[in-house]
Amino acid sequence: MAITTTITDSTGSYALPTINAPLSIEKLDAATDVVTLSNEMYTDFTVQKRGWVYPYSTLTEDEYNTIKGYYDRQFTLFQYPRITTPHYDVSDVPVRMYLNTQDVYNNCGSVENVEIRFRETSQLDAGSS
Repeated sequence: MAITTTITDSTGSYALPTINAPLSIEKLDAATDVVTLSNEMYTDFTVQKRGWVYPYSTLTEDEYNTIKGYYDRQFTLFQYPRITTPHYDVSDVPVRMYLNTQDVYNNCGSVENVEIRFRETSQLDAGSS
């Protein structure tokens, strides 16, 4: 099954190249285990967030540069991009985007071994740091 995802920021939207299932979905728990002096333990459960990993063995140079544009703009616009993945009921979710180191283009104009990671978060206000 092909998984489709759209990434959006204030400059527009882009449909990421499809990947075949399974898509890696991470559970990101914010919880702190506290051990008392009597060696009892309790846990402060705060929140759960999600993360998604998109592995691509090969992208075209244009695909990579478009994706890298979304990655770069989160630093210049001070806003996270948002993703939508209908198959997993993900709709317009703000995400911190991570992009691994770019492997050298080969002579065919492709980029190899690209991994995009998204971490669910809350949207920053424009201009905040």
